Amino acid sequence: MFLRAKFFRFAFFVTFCSILFLVYFYLRTRPSYSLYGQLNSQEAQDSEKLVKLGRRKYVMFKQLRGAGFNNQVQDILLYHNLALASSRTYVYQPFVWRPRGEKSYVPLSVFLPGVTKDSISSEAFQRTCPEENVVHMSLYIGNEGQWEHALKRLSGDERCVVVDDWIFNWTFLAGTGLHPVWPSFQKYLQDHFEWSPAILDLIHRTQSQLNLHRKTSPTGGEEYLALHLRRGDFESHCKYLSEVKMGFTTWATLPNFQSSILSPPLDTSNATSVLIHCYPSLHRILSGISVQARLHPNARTIYVLHDGAIDHLGVYLQFYKLREAIMSKEWAKKGHWPNGPMIRVLQSSDADKVRTWGENDYGVAVDVELARRAEGFIGNGYSSLSTQIAALRLADGGKTEDITFI
Repeated sequence: MFLRAKFFRFAFFVTFCSILFLVYFYLRTRPSYSLYGQLNSQEAQDSEKLVKLGRRKYVMFKQLRGAGFNNQVQDILLYHNLALASSRTYVYQPFVWRPRGEKSYVPLSVFLPGVTKDSISSEAFQRTCPEENVVHMSLYIGNEGQWEHALKRLSGDERCVVVDDWIFNWTFLAGTGLHPVWPSFQKYLQDHFEWSPAILDLIHRTQSQLNLHRKTSPTGGEEYLALHLRRGDFESHCKYLSEVKMGFTTWATLPNFQSSILSPPLDTSNATSVLIHCYPSLHRILSGISVQARLHPNARTIYVLHDGAIDHLGVYLQFYKLREAIMSKEWAKKGHWPNGPMIRVLQSSDADKVRTWGENDYGVAVDVELARRAEGFIGNGYSSLSTQIAALRLADGGKTEDITFI
């Protein structure tokens, strides 16, 4: 009887602690609803002011909703660029925040205030352009000439346009038809890309507390490299890509990045080659790190972006294996690192510790920006997050040799 009572007390204690942890986790991951409410109101006010300024031509696109963070960001930036290039006012939609469910909408200016400037919300568009005044278009024609075709069609006099098909689909993003977009997109990033003040504040605090520094920054801190370790559910995805023999995505396909690809070069006619590049071995990842470690001998810290989570615990195991290797004198000697092994190996969860209540939504943005500011970057050419980081680095005036696609 005594043992049974003791067991029940222990079970109650464990259950109570578990509930407390779940409540803490739930509350900590909630956004700042007051901030989001303010931004929603501000977006509505700014949209109405813009509509009242005078007659404009508008365009609303069919876009990715509820996909991964960077897939949505990439989609939004490309369509905003297309709208500006065609002299139309972009109609933006709320950001669908997948971690909280498919119907969890976040004001776009939480992440990308540069997109919402001189643009209007979808709600304002519906009031300004009733359905009887809307011209519907289908613009997808395939890979080559897609950008030019869309520009030509959108240059008409129609005031209210809705594009019903997804122009920048996966096939287009992996093909050469995207290449003509790059000069315009690079300039677009320089002029229009920005993080929100809340995200910039968190980035500044993270760099400061983790003692990370980019050479061109006036603040202190250690020079560092950044690595995107794309794992998680990518293994099954890469097997599929190898079967259909798909190439790199978006900007990793640009000709000027071909010298940044770790040897052997990608051969899309060979399923094994696709798999090697899409889901590289730890040894191959280490070889990619060695390229940047030799180029940046003073960078003795590396920040690893990864997608480890409770449903992808194996990612942490791979991270710790990687950390052990790059902090070993043996590997540093084998890779010809001028100043020896890495002294510090940080990961995304280290940046997570800097976040306070209401900042959980900003974690991916912080990862992207830390990689953007690093001395050198090692990424995956099959990942939209890696290729977006590469694009941002080039838009900043960075060099292709400071990027290695494994």
